[in-house]
Amino acid sequence: MKMKKIIFTLMFSVICAAASFSQSKGVTIDNALKQAAEKFSSSLKNKTTVAILGISSSYNELSEYMLGELTTDIVQLRKLQVVTRANLDVIKKEMNFQLSGEVSDETMQQLGAKTGAQTVISGSFKPLGTLYVLDIQAFDVTTATIQDTYRSNVASDETLELLTKKKVVGTSGKIQANDYTAGERLGIGFQNILLGLGSYRNGHWGDGILMTAADGIAILCAFADPDAGFSAGGCIICASIAYGFVRPFFYHKNNSVNLSMNIGVIPTAHGVEPGVSYRLSW
Repeated sequence: MKMKKIIFTLMFSVICAAASFSQSKGVTIDNALKQAAEKFSSSLKNKTTVAILGISSSYNELSEYMLGELTTDIVQLRKLQVVTRANLDVIKKEMNFQLSGEVSDETMQQLGAKTGAQTVISGSFKPLGTLYVLDIQAFDVTTATIQDTYRSNVASDETLELLTKKKVVGTSGKIQANDYTAGERLGIGFQNILLGLGSYRNGHWGDGILMTAADGIAILCAFADPDAGFSAGGCIICASIAYGFVRPFFYHKNNSVNLSMNIGVIPTAHGVEPGVSYRLSW
């Protein structure tokens, strides 16, 4: 009976971990931009003239890359008419326009009027834990309303790592090597509550195994001796959680290691049974 409870508890933990993986998984930046281009090309009226202002981020090279890729993706779909970069850049210079965040409705209407665009597309790219959030909107210049939006979680890949390798900080132009932000480190800590999941996902397998083993020992203690085991197990789990939040503040980015996990069912002689599949890439 105790063994069944232990197995049930471990399976529940694995399911929770899998759910966390599913929620935290994001698409690549290139796929996200293609999806945005397809969405706007489908939702906006055919042959609409659009001005793509750009996508603001903390990385100048990344912003330029996203602007170029989104423009190319929309042009290749051949459903919308895109204002040329050269023409748009001249008008931006005349208006002393700099895309550093949200753009006011009035500014977008002015840009649309000067370029002859019916729709203005702009967006932002911001970190969220170990992922990034890409948020793009299409603004109707005539009615001053949002026609459509695209939002997606973006996972780090080789392209994104290359474009965010260095970050410009403040007006001094000082260069700072890219590393985890405080928010990203806390995000890893919260994921570590589930059997050290955050450490596994970021390539720190030693810490992940240590926390998984500690949680396993705590569960065994609780079921082996309910009277004293729950107290001892609770202390072990608390220590494991504390360790999981402290350790990420000593991590440095290394996104070359990725782990994914899926839960499904597999056919057997007795019907179907739950199955878990893993994939490791580096």
